[in-house]
Amino acid sequence: MNKKTIIYVIVAIIAVAVITTGTIMVLNAIGNKKTTVTKTVPTFQSTKDLRDQAETARKNNDKVKAKALLLEAQQQIKTLPKTDANTAAGIDVQAQLYMLEHAGTK
Repeated sequence: MNKKTIIYVIVAIIAVAVITTGTIMVLNAIGNKKTTVTKTVPTFQSTKDLRDQAETARKNNDKVKAKALLLEAQQQIKTLPKTDANTAAGIDVQAQLYMLEHAGTK
């Protein structure tokens, strides 16, 4: 084999490698249509903030917003680890929801 043939073979191998790599990359890009969702993990502080916002809404006579915030806090508390503070916070939210729903009834 002469030098010219060897060069053609090397160029052909490189071209095949580039085309194969490009095709694989394109197929992976088309196949990966998954969206990345970042899930925020609730903390005791975030539930406390929700309860504080609900209390402010209740004081401003916005019972609908207060109830929505308390329900969200209740859902977050359910995902927190079982500790005495989290259990107490859950009971507090349940009590606030009860008082909110039964306010003014006798």
